[in-house]
Amino acid sequence: MPFSDSPAFRATRFLGDLGLALLAFTLAFLLRIRLPLPFTEALLPPDRLRFLASGWPVVLAAQVGTLYFFGFYDPPEPRSRSEAVRRLSAAAALQGLVLTGSLFLANRAFPRSVLVLYVVLDLAFLLLFRLVLDSTATRRVRRVAIVGGGLAAREIATAIRGHWHGLVVSGFVPLNGEGEEAGDLAPDPVLGPRLGSLDDLPALLADDRFDDIILAGTAESWQTRLIDSLAGSRPAHTNVLLLPGPFESLIGRMRYRWVHDVPLIEVVRESEWRINRPWKRLLDLSMGTGLLVASLPLLAACAVAVRVTSPGPILYRQIRIGRDRRPFTLWKLRTMRQDAEEAGDEVLAQPGDPRLTPIGAFLRRLRLDEVPQLACVLAGTMSLVGPRPERPGFVQKHLAEVPGYAERFSLAPGLTGLAQVNGDYHSSPQNKLRYELAYMGNWSLWLDLSILVRTVKIVLTSRGV
Repeated sequence: MPFSDSPAFRATRFLGDLGLALLAFTLAFLLRIRLPLPFTEALLPPDRLRFLASGWPVVLAAQVGTLYFFGFYDPPEPRSRSEAVRRLSAAAALQGLVLTGSLFLANRAFPRSVLVLYVVLDLAFLLLFRLVLDSTATRRVRRVAIVGGGLAAREIATAIRGHWHGLVVSGFVPLNGEGEEAGDLAPDPVLGPRLGSLDDLPALLADDRFDDIILAGTAESWQTRLIDSLAGSRPAHTNVLLLPGPFESLIGRMRYRWVHDVPLIEVVRESEWRINRPWKRLLDLSMGTGLLVASLPLLAACAVAVRVTSPGPILYRQIRIGRDRRPFTLWKLRTMRQDAEEAGDEVLAQPGDPRLTPIGAFLRRLRLDEVPQLACVLAGTMSLVGPRPERPGFVQKHLAEVPGYAERFSLAPGLTGLAQVNGDYHSSPQNKLRYELAYMGNWSLWLDLSILVRTVKIVLTSRGV
């Protein structure tokens, strides 16, 4: 295992962050006590060191919390040095605000100059520490062979090359004659060289041609078509069971039924949402109400910004498709010109979209335009967590082109979802569906809370816009 992915590396990084926070906090007090600093009237009295003993638990919690929310404990991924500096600076600034707010709410006296000095020192130490970690970490590159030559295989190959640090595509093995129409063995521009056939894989693996195998066959099958046709019309008490082969039996975290000595996999089981939906609804009402009340001042400021920066209404409404494919009205803060879709076509926003208003890009980057959808959550047409609601035109297109797409409408759409915290805004509908079906099959209140916490990270790092 590469050191940068190992438990030892993660422990070193975590303990180093804690140690640097304590060092910066202590040094900030000592400097204020011993050295005159600009913009201060006198040295800090030595008796103020008593604040050091009572303040360090809050400092450690703020250090770890802000670094977590800015993605510094995520698995290693390609990141430019300027990006790391930007995120660390934002994390340090947020940590300063968190510490100031906690002291204010606790009504505790604390030297403000020490707090400012701590943030500056902590940022400097963190920058140096992360630079040393990045320069010493060793990362072993793992080679993968992709089984499949269709759209799914190309999608995973593109994702590995652009976003998956530590993996390299060695080549591919076509399925069912894929690519034979080319008439030769020329390398594929996306998948790389053709490694051989399925029968060749054991020998290729033994010959150390690659380390891992990714199965990326076509999603089109009679099983998928059957599940797709049952979606929406399946009674809540219905189960769909599968007699597994050796491959399916190796897949973890599945529920089985036994008929005598024959195991069957529950592919679609009797709807648990009849039991779980009240709990999910309780979470939506309680947390949705709190979020809406807390966000009212921010929502008012954003509304004023929308009004003064561009002509037109403050709120923008769209028809989206919800649970059981029922249409509903979704509200957002307007981020585009009034004539953005004057031609009537449904067009996804693009990076640097010229249709955005002067304040629109900022609102979308921090997801502030989504805040009015909390009203939809309270009304019951949306949930805090679930598949994102799509527009009618996109739904019709995806239903015709994406196998299994109808199953996602078994749930109420959400403000955020597993696809939003793991994938990208412009990820393919096939890939988003994989996340949405995984969410449906593994739902729990803890999963919802986890997705909500990870959404905060996405907002703070402006990822996926």
